[in-house]
Amino acid sequence: MRAQGKRESLMARLRAAEAPPAWRLTNGVVFVLAYVLFSIVWLLSVSVLADEAQSGAPSARTLMLSALLTAIVITLGIGQWARRKFGERWLSVLRLLAPSRPAALLAILLFGLGIAWTIDLGGRLLNLTAGQIVPPTLEVLRQGEPLAFVLGVLLAVVFQPVADGLLFGGLVYPSVARVSGDNRIGIVAVALLYMLVSLLTSSSQGQWYALIQPFCMMLVVLGVRAYTQSVRAAIVARAAFGVFFVLAALFSAGFANLPLPN
Repeated sequence: MRAQGKRESLMARLRAAEAPPAWRLTNGVVFVLAYVLFSIVWLLSVSVLADEAQSGAPSARTLMLSALLTAIVITLGIGQWARRKFGERWLSVLRLLAPSRPAALLAILLFGLGIAWTIDLGGRLLNLTAGQIVPPTLEVLRQGEPLAFVLGVLLAVVFQPVADGLLFGGLVYPSVARVSGDNRIGIVAVALLYMLVSLLTSSSQGQWYALIQPFCMMLVVLGVRAYTQSVRAAIVARAAFGVFFVLAALFSAGFANLPLPN
């Protein structure tokens, strides 16, 4: 009975309605299109600058830099748009102020880290990962180059989680949930959208990091977003997956190869 009560409580929290967003779904769609466009433009630009345009296979550093630049541009774009539209209220309107207790944020981080490991384990047991340890954009974490390693960590743990959290958890999810009238439909629909965006922008040769893993990851992130009604919580949950990728890269490469000073 207690377990059933907890499940009912969880579903009630997931279904709980929140205040309607102060923007239209089209605003989120525009930023999603911008995300895809910038991903392609930055990848082409960095490939040209790195003299890789003719190779047909961008290097791990090029993939990381293009993803990093895209995340920065999208984050800055959403921030500027929100500040101009909502003024000093933009942080609260985007639900970025709570939860504020470090213990709550740590619990979300540890929960996300555990789920990230579980998803990865499931992919390996089902032979879906095709031998890939981390997403192609984070392969630099396994190559032992100090600067690329630091930028890769920042991409995995900070910039990509913030961009994904703001765009898909902050702008798109509440609009889709309001239109559909059901948070659960909103979660699945936005996770499918994220999977499509990943497919359009990913250089992965397999289905795992182009389709399956992004979909599962965003289901978790948006589940946390719906349960807590907090974009900050969604960003932390997304960052947990980045922490997992960093740890997976370190373990696979061997800690003896860490790019640390003598």
